[in-house]
Amino acid sequence: MRAIAVDKFGDKPTLHNLPAPEPGAGEVLIAVRAAGVNPFDWKVAQAPMGDQFQYHFPLILGFDAAGIVERVGPGVNDLKVGDEVYGQIRKPVFGEGTYANYVTAPVSVIAKKPRSLTFEQAAAVPMPAQTAMISIDTLQIGRGDRLLIVGATGGVGSYAVQLAAHRGSHVIATALPPDAAYMRDLGATETIDYKSNDLVKAVKAAHPEGIDAILDLVSDAATLDRIASTLKKGGRLATTLYVADEKAFAARGITASNIANQPSRSLLDRLSQMIDAGELKVPLQKTFLLEQAPEAISESRSGHVRGKMVLKVA
Repeated sequence: MRAIAVDKFGDKPTLHNLPAPEPGAGEVLIAVRAAGVNPFDWKVAQAPMGDQFQYHFPLILGFDAAGIVERVGPGVNDLKVGDEVYGQIRKPVFGEGTYANYVTAPVSVIAKKPRSLTFEQAAAVPMPAQTAMISIDTLQIGRGDRLLIVGATGGVGSYAVQLAAHRGSHVIATALPPDAAYMRDLGATETIDYKSNDLVKAVKAAHPEGIDAILDLVSDAATLDRIASTLKKGGRLATTLYVADEKAFAARGITASNIANQPSRSLLDRLSQMIDAGELKVPLQKTFLLEQAPEAISESRSGHVRGKMVLKVA
Protein backbone atom coordinates (compact mmCIF):
# COMPACT_ATOMS: atom_id res chain seq x y z
CA MET A 1 0.00 0.00 0.00
CA ARG A 2 1.02 3.64 -0.42
CA ALA A 3 1.83 5.43 2.82
CA ILE A 4 3.48 8.67 3.97
CA ALA A 5 6.09 7.73 6.55
CA VAL A 6 9.48 8.50 8.09
CA ASP A 7 12.25 5.95 8.65
CA LYS A 8 13.62 7.73 11.71
CA PHE A 9 12.79 10.74 13.90
CA GLY A 10 13.34 14.05 12.14
CA ASP A 11 13.23 12.67 8.61
CA LYS A 12 11.18 14.42 5.97
CA PRO A 13 7.98 12.41 5.37
CA THR A 14 8.03 10.64 2.01
CA LEU A 15 5.87 8.23 0.03
CA HIS A 16 6.58 4.59 0.95
CA ASN A 17 5.30 1.27 -0.39
CA LEU A 18 4.47 -0.86 2.67
CA PRO A 19 2.48 -4.02 3.46
CA ALA A 20 -1.18 -3.51 4.37
CA PRO A 21 -1.91 -4.22 8.06
CA GLU A 22 -4.15 -7.02 9.37
CA PRO A 23 -6.97 -6.34 11.86
CA GLY A 24 -6.61 -7.89 15.30
CA ALA A 25 -9.25 -8.74 17.88
CA GLY A 26 -11.71 -5.88 18.32
CA GLU A 27 -10.39 -4.08 15.23
CA VAL A 28 -11.46 -3.42 11.66
CA LEU A 29 -9.39 -2.80 8.55
CA ILE A 30 -10.36 0.50 6.93
CA ALA A 31 -9.78 1.34 3.28
CA VAL A 32 -8.88 4.99 3.83
CA ARG A 33 -10.55 7.51 1.55
CA ALA A 34 -9.30 10.65 3.32
CA ALA A 35 -7.00 11.51 6.24
CA GLY A 36 -7.10 14.62 8.40
CA VAL A 37 -3.95 16.74 8.82
CA ASN A 38 -3.24 17.84 12.40
CA PRO A 39 -0.18 19.45 14.05
CA PHE A 40 0.13 16.40 16.32
CA ASP A 41 0.79 14.26 13.22
CA TRP A 42 4.15 15.80 12.43
CA LYS A 43 5.11 16.48 16.06
CA VAL A 44 5.02 12.71 16.69
CA ALA A 45 7.55 12.20 13.87
CA GLN A 46 9.98 14.88 15.08
CA ALA A 47 11.37 13.31 18.25
CA PRO A 48 10.40 10.90 21.05
CA MET A 49 7.60 12.38 23.16
CA GLY A 50 8.44 10.50 26.36
CA ASP A 51 9.24 7.06 27.72
CA GLN A 52 5.54 6.20 28.03
CA PHE A 53 5.10 6.05 24.24
CA GLN A 54 6.14 3.31 21.83
CA TYR A 55 6.98 3.83 18.16
CA HIS A 56 6.93 1.65 15.05
CA PHE A 57 9.16 2.42 12.04
CA PRO A 58 8.68 3.13 9.23
CA LEU A 59 6.41 5.51 11.13
CA ILE A 60 3.24 6.18 9.13
CA LEU A 61 1.86 9.59 10.03
CA GLY A 62 -1.73 10.51 10.79
CA PHE A 63 -4.49 9.81 13.28
CA ASP A 64 -7.74 10.97 11.63
CA ALA A 65 -9.39 9.00 8.85
CA ALA A 66 -12.62 8.40 7.01
CA GLY A 67 -13.16 5.34 4.84
CA ILE A 68 -14.87 2.01 4.31
CA VAL A 69 -14.62 -1.11 6.44
CA GLU A 70 -12.70 -3.65 4.35
CA ARG A 71 -12.44 -6.46 6.88
CA VAL A 72 -13.48 -7.13 10.50
CA GLY A 73 -11.33 -8.78 13.14
CA PRO A 74 -12.37 -11.36 15.75
CA GLY A 75 -15.01 -10.17 18.20
CA VAL A 76 -16.35 -7.33 16.06
CA ASN A 77 -20.13 -7.58 15.81
CA ASP A 78 -21.39 -3.99 15.50
CA LEU A 79 -19.62 -3.04 12.26
CA LYS A 80 -19.58 -4.88 8.96
CA VAL A 81 -17.74 -4.85 5.65
CA GLY A 82 -18.89 -1.87 3.57
CA ASP A 83 -19.76 0.41 6.50
CA GLU A 84 -18.61 4.01 6.03
CA VAL A 85 -16.75 5.06 9.18
CA TYR A 86 -14.58 7.81 10.59
CA GLY A 87 -12.52 8.40 13.69
CA GLN A 88 -9.35 9.41 15.47
CA ILE A 89 -7.36 6.19 15.47
CA ARG A 90 -5.38 6.10 18.69
CA LYS A 91 -3.26 3.02 19.43
CA PRO A 92 -0.66 2.03 22.04
CA VAL A 93 2.07 2.29 19.36
CA PHE A 94 2.64 5.44 17.28
CA GLY A 95 3.39 4.84 13.63
CA GLU A 96 0.48 2.77 12.36
CA GLY A 97 -1.12 5.89 10.96
CA THR A 98 -3.81 7.06 8.57
CA TYR A 99 -1.73 8.65 5.80
CA ALA A 100 -2.06 5.35 3.94
CA ASN A 101 -4.39 3.26 1.79
CA TYR A 102 -5.28 1.07 4.77
CA VAL A 103 -5.30 1.37 8.54
CA THR A 104 -6.52 -0.87 11.35
CA ALA A 105 -8.68 0.70 14.03
CA PRO A 106 -10.08 -0.37 17.41
CA VAL A 107 -13.87 -0.20 17.12
CA SER A 108 -14.00 1.82 20.36
CA VAL A 109 -12.62 4.94 18.62
CA ILE A 110 -14.50 4.90 15.31
CA ALA A 111 -18.14 5.46 14.38
CA LYS A 112 -20.43 5.55 11.38
CA LYS A 113 -19.61 8.53 9.18
CA PRO A 114 -22.11 11.41 9.26
CA ARG A 115 -24.52 10.81 6.37
CA SER A 116 -24.34 14.42 5.20
CA LEU A 117 -20.55 14.51 4.78
CA THR A 118 -18.15 13.44 2.07
CA PHE A 119 -15.16 11.35 3.13
CA GLU A 120 -12.93 14.42 2.88
CA GLN A 121 -15.22 16.44 5.14
CA ALA A 122 -15.55 13.56 7.62
CA ALA A 123 -11.75 13.23 7.88
CA ALA A 124 -11.62 16.87 9.02
CA VAL A 125 -13.69 16.13 12.12
CA PRO A 126 -12.30 13.56 14.60
CA MET A 127 -9.28 14.95 16.47
CA PRO A 128 -10.11 18.69 16.42
CA ALA A 129 -13.85 18.35 16.99
CA GLN A 130 -13.47 15.81 19.80
CA THR A 131 -10.83 18.00 21.46
CA ALA A 132 -13.14 21.00 21.15
CA MET A 133 -16.10 19.08 22.57
CA ILE A 134 -14.07 17.81 25.55
CA SER A 135 -12.81 21.36 26.18
CA ILE A 136 -16.25 22.98 26.06
CA ASP A 137 -17.69 20.21 28.26
CA THR A 138 -14.84 20.60 30.78
CA LEU A 139 -15.36 24.37 30.95
CA GLN A 140 -19.11 23.77 31.45
CA ILE A 141 -19.92 26.49 28.94
CA GLY A 142 -23.55 27.56 29.01
CA ARG A 143 -25.92 30.31 27.99
CA GLY A 144 -24.60 33.82 28.67
CA ASP A 145 -21.05 32.76 29.50
CA ARG A 146 -18.38 35.07 28.12
CA LEU A 147 -15.73 32.77 26.68
CA LEU A 148 -12.39 33.88 25.23
CA ILE A 149 -10.91 31.41 22.72
CA VAL A 150 -7.20 32.00 22.05
CA GLY A 151 -6.09 30.36 18.81
CA ALA A 152 -9.64 30.35 17.53
CA THR A 153 -9.05 30.14 13.78
CA GLY A 154 -7.37 26.71 13.69
CA GLY A 155 -9.06 23.31 13.57
CA VAL A 156 -9.88 22.92 17.27
CA GLY A 157 -10.78 26.58 17.60
CA SER A 158 -13.12 26.54 14.61
CA TYR A 159 -15.13 23.77 16.24
CA ALA A 160 -14.93 25.25 19.75
CA VAL A 161 -16.35 28.58 18.56
CA GLN A 162 -19.35 26.78 17.07
CA LEU A 163 -19.95 24.47 20.04
CA ALA A 164 -19.81 27.36 22.51
CA ALA A 165 -22.07 29.57 20.39
CA HIS A 166 -24.54 26.69 20.02
CA ARG A 167 -24.84 26.63 23.82
CA GLY A 168 -25.67 30.32 23.86
CA SER A 169 -22.36 31.71 25.06
CA HIS A 170 -20.80 35.05 24.12
CA VAL A 171 -17.67 34.00 22.21
CA ILE A 172 -14.64 36.30 22.01
CA ALA A 173 -12.29 34.91 19.36
CA THR A 174 -8.71 35.92 18.59
CA ALA A 175 -8.39 36.49 14.85
CA LEU A 176 -6.42 38.57 12.39
CA PRO A 177 -8.55 40.95 10.27
CA PRO A 178 -8.75 38.59 7.24
CA ASP A 179 -10.21 35.90 9.52
CA ALA A 180 -12.69 38.06 11.44
CA ALA A 181 -15.63 37.40 9.10
CA TYR A 182 -14.84 33.65 9.17
CA MET A 183 -15.01 33.65 12.98
CA ARG A 184 -18.29 35.56 13.06
CA ASP A 185 -19.77 33.18 10.50
CA LEU A 186 -18.97 30.32 12.91
CA GLY A 187 -20.71 32.12 15.77
CA ALA A 188 -18.18 34.43 17.44
CA THR A 189 -19.73 37.55 18.96
CA GLU A 190 -16.47 39.49 19.09
CA THR A 191 -13.07 39.17 17.45
CA ILE A 192 -9.78 40.65 18.67
CA ASP A 193 -6.81 41.30 16.38
CA TYR A 194 -4.06 39.96 18.64
CA LYS A 195 -1.26 41.46 16.54
CA SER A 196 -2.52 45.04 16.50
CA ASN A 197 -3.83 44.97 20.08
CA ASP A 198 -2.63 43.81 23.46
CA LEU A 199 -5.04 40.92 23.98
CA VAL A 200 -5.32 41.29 27.77
CA LYS A 201 -5.87 45.05 27.61
CA ALA A 202 -8.46 44.65 24.84
CA VAL A 203 -10.47 42.06 26.77
CA LYS A 204 -10.35 44.08 29.99
CA ALA A 205 -11.44 47.24 28.17
CA ALA A 206 -14.45 45.48 26.66
CA HIS A 207 -15.27 43.45 29.79
CA PRO A 208 -14.03 45.38 32.85
CA GLU A 209 -16.03 43.12 35.17
CA GLY A 210 -14.12 40.09 33.89
CA ILE A 211 -15.04 37.16 31.67
CA ASP A 212 -16.26 33.70 32.68
CA ALA A 213 -13.94 31.33 30.86
CA ILE A 214 -10.88 30.94 28.63
CA LEU A 215 -9.98 28.19 26.19
CA ASP A 216 -6.34 28.61 25.17
CA LEU A 217 -5.03 26.51 22.29
CA VAL A 218 -1.68 28.18 21.63
CA SER A 219 -0.08 29.93 24.63
CA ASP A 220 2.87 28.95 26.79
CA ALA A 221 2.62 28.96 30.60
CA ALA A 222 3.74 32.57 31.09
CA THR A 223 1.38 33.94 28.44
CA LEU A 224 -1.50 31.87 29.78
CA ASP A 225 -0.87 33.19 33.28
CA ARG A 226 -1.19 36.78 32.00
CA ILE A 227 -4.31 36.07 29.93
CA ALA A 228 -5.93 34.52 33.01
CA SER A 229 -6.01 37.99 34.58
CA THR A 230 -9.04 38.72 32.36
CA LEU A 231 -11.13 36.20 34.33
CA LYS A 232 -13.50 37.22 37.06
CA LYS A 233 -13.26 35.45 40.43
CA GLY A 234 -14.50 31.90 40.09
CA GLY A 235 -13.62 31.84 36.40
CA ARG A 236 -12.66 28.72 34.45
CA LEU A 237 -9.68 28.10 32.23
CA ALA A 238 -8.62 25.25 29.94
CA THR A 239 -5.53 24.65 27.83
CA THR A 240 -4.77 21.91 25.32
CA LEU A 241 -1.00 22.39 25.70
CA TYR A 242 -0.83 21.08 29.28
CA VAL A 243 0.85 24.22 30.63
CA ALA A 244 -1.64 25.17 33.38
CA ASP A 245 -0.51 24.94 37.02
CA GLU A 246 -3.89 23.85 38.34
CA LYS A 247 -2.98 24.32 42.02
CA ALA A 248 -1.56 27.81 41.48
CA PHE A 249 -4.66 28.87 39.57
CA ALA A 250 -6.92 27.38 42.26
CA ALA A 251 -5.17 29.63 44.81
CA ARG A 252 -6.27 32.58 42.65
CA GLY A 253 -9.88 31.40 42.61
CA ILE A 254 -9.64 30.00 39.07
CA THR A 255 -10.59 26.47 38.04
CA ALA A 256 -7.92 25.40 35.54
CA SER A 257 -7.88 22.23 33.42
CA ASN A 258 -5.26 20.64 31.19
CA ILE A 259 -7.25 19.00 28.41
CA ALA A 260 -6.36 15.44 27.46
CA ASN A 261 -7.72 14.26 24.13
CA GLN A 262 -9.69 11.05 24.65
CA PRO A 263 -11.29 9.80 21.42
CA SER A 264 -14.40 7.65 21.71
CA ARG A 265 -17.33 6.42 19.68
CA SER A 266 -19.77 8.21 21.99
CA LEU A 267 -18.12 11.58 21.29
CA LEU A 268 -18.15 10.91 17.54
CA ASP A 269 -21.84 9.97 17.70
CA ARG A 270 -22.63 13.28 19.46
CA LEU A 271 -20.75 15.18 16.78
CA SER A 272 -22.40 13.22 13.97
CA GLN A 273 -25.84 14.09 15.31
CA MET A 274 -25.00 17.79 15.38
CA ILE A 275 -23.44 17.71 11.91
CA ASP A 276 -26.36 15.86 10.30
CA ALA A 277 -28.79 18.24 12.05
CA GLY A 278 -26.99 21.23 10.52
CA GLU A 279 -25.81 22.47 13.94
CA LEU A 280 -22.08 22.11 13.27
CA LYS A 281 -20.14 23.12 10.17
CA VAL A 282 -17.00 21.32 9.04
CA PRO A 283 -14.30 23.98 8.48
CA LEU A 284 -12.56 22.13 5.65
CA GLN A 285 -10.43 24.69 3.85
CA LYS A 286 -7.97 22.75 1.70
CA THR A 287 -7.55 19.25 0.23
CA PHE A 288 -4.27 17.69 -0.88
CA LEU A 289 -3.50 14.41 -2.61
CA LEU A 290 -1.70 11.79 -0.50
CA GLU A 291 1.61 12.36 -2.27
CA GLN A 292 1.29 16.08 -1.44
CA ALA A 293 1.38 15.33 2.30
CA PRO A 294 4.83 16.99 2.77
CA GLU A 295 3.34 20.22 1.37
CA ALA A 296 0.34 19.97 3.71
CA ILE A 297 2.62 19.29 6.69
CA SER A 298 4.78 22.30 5.80
CA GLU A 299 1.67 24.49 5.74
CA SER A 300 0.52 23.07 9.07
CA ARG A 301 3.91 23.79 10.63
CA SER A 302 3.59 27.46 9.66
CA GLY A 303 1.03 27.90 12.43
CA HIS A 304 -1.23 30.09 10.29
CA VAL A 305 -3.81 27.59 9.05
CA ARG A 306 -7.47 28.55 8.97
CA GLY A 307 -9.79 25.64 9.72
CA LYS A 308 -8.82 22.16 8.51
CA MET A 309 -6.74 20.48 5.81
CA VAL A 310 -7.12 16.87 4.64
CA LEU A 311 -5.40 14.40 2.36
CA LYS A 312 -7.43 12.66 -0.35
CA VAL A 313 -6.10 9.12 -0.20
CA ALA A 314 -8.33 7.27 -2.68
